[in-house]
Amino acid sequence: MNDLDPPPEDRPGWPACTAGDLTVHLPKSAVAPDAATVAEFTVFYRTQTSTLVRFLVWLGARLPDAADLAQDTMIEAFNSWQTIKHQRAWIRRVASRKYGRHLAGTEEPADHMDGRPLLPARCDLTEWEQHDEIRRLLALLPPRQRQVMAWTYDGYQPHEIATELGITAEAVRSNLRLARRKLAQQLPVEDDQR
Repeated sequence: MNDLDPPPEDRPGWPACTAGDLTVHLPKSAVAPDAATVAEFTVFYRTQTSTLVRFLVWLGARLPDAADLAQDTMIEAFNSWQTIKHQRAWIRRVASRKYGRHLAGTEEPADHMDGRPLLPARCDLTEWEQHDEIRRLLALLPPRQRQVMAWTYDGYQPHEIATELGITAEAVRSNLRLARRKLAQQLPVEDDQR
């Protein structure tokens, strides 16, 4: 067990299935995935978890909440892995919905992590500072514009975002245009352009 593994749970009759850094307990009726599926998911988990956390932070989640939501989403992804078509979009859509339910709920936010970091200890500080600046700027936007910009920063095109959010591509482009206009007003003007 490494420092990213969740603690073992004592669930009689639920076999544990480990996928990289994620241990999932399957109900008795569930068929344990084969080694190739576990290996495929392990690579996905390791490459996508930190980007999913970043995406949720850009949506407005606090880092501890984003880490929890990402972990919950990855567990769901593992349990449904064989039926998911577009995995990257799927985890963002599911995590976005979880975050929306989290906002609507009365659950108190966690003030601290329990010492088991979801994100690797070796991270590029400059990159995280840039992401923090993006998060700060996105916090200035209305929720829909913020949502569309978060999907855009994660590499999705307007028609893909429209499909995932269930809105028209024109609505996505309109929100992008308004968001970019507002963000442009927040960026400092260079001395040589004054």
